[in-house]
Amino acid sequence: MDFLLLFPQGIRVVIECDGRQHYADEAGRADSQRYAEMVSEDRELRLRGYEVFRFGGAELVEGEATGARLTKFFDQLAERYGS
Repeated sequence: MDFLLLFPQGIRVVIECDGRQHYADEAGRADSQRYAEMVSEDRELRLRGYEVFRFGGAELVEGEATGARLTKFFDQLAERYGS
């Protein structure tokens, strides 16, 4: 996990920032085995009571919309889980 946020009432939020290594092999080709492992880990976290949110690496590259996208996400997260 890249980030773990702990909210009141025991709410645990995992944030994942996924680069190519999460879904592609060393040559950059889609790797269904890597993807399957990643989603399997997500299920395990969810079954253990974590909320999992993923960002694709391209969403986080510096650009005009990046700051607004992250601000909106964290505002919505605070609305949903904040005290």
